[in-house]
Amino acid sequence: MQTESITIHATDNDILLPTTHLRELLMANHVSEEIIKSCETALADLLKKIVVDAYHNDEQQLITVNISYNGKGVYIETQDEGSPSEIPVHNVIMAKNLLPPESENEVDTQTKTKQSILDEVWYEVDMGKNIWQLVKYL
Repeated sequence: MQTESITIHATDNDILLPTTHLRELLMANHVSEEIIKSCETALADLLKKIVVDAYHNDEQQLITVNISYNGKGVYIETQDEGSPSEIPVHNVIMAKNLLPPESENEVDTQTKTKQSILDEVWYEVDMGKNIWQLVKYL
């Protein structure tokens, strides 16, 4: 498994760095552009939410991003020490594991939509840290 870890400040400029690292890692492993874009979009949206909602735009705060790829999937984890999320996870990032069962069939019939959303999103607070996990299977 190839893994990259980066710690950034909660600034608009810094939150672009992990998506660049993500793109480079996935391109080096010949992952399709569609998968890369869906992962980039999800990560960028999540980092913006962390900056605004968890840290209230406090640029001195830090976010750690771990990106892993193993040929079977892309695994992204973020950790921050901001305010816990009060927004339901399914309202932050769309993922197949968060869809109601009847919606899954609709997504399966729309291949483009199926490819563009993540497979799993998980959120927990552990020892004062917000931990988000994003998963896209290949």
